[in-house]
Amino acid sequence: MKRKNASLLGNVLMGLGLVVMVVGVGYSILNQLPQLNLPQFLRMAQS
Repeated sequence: MKRKNASLLGNVLMGLGLVVMVVGVGYSILNQLPQLNLPQFLRMAQS
């Protein structure tokens, strides 16, 4: 793999990881609000 391709792949994976972290944190914050009726299996996945 060329250096440019390896760098691009690293940046893509880092971006995906950042998105997953932000979505996870946002979901766990929203999950603390009792008025939202989130699906039960998603609620169990966060605990």
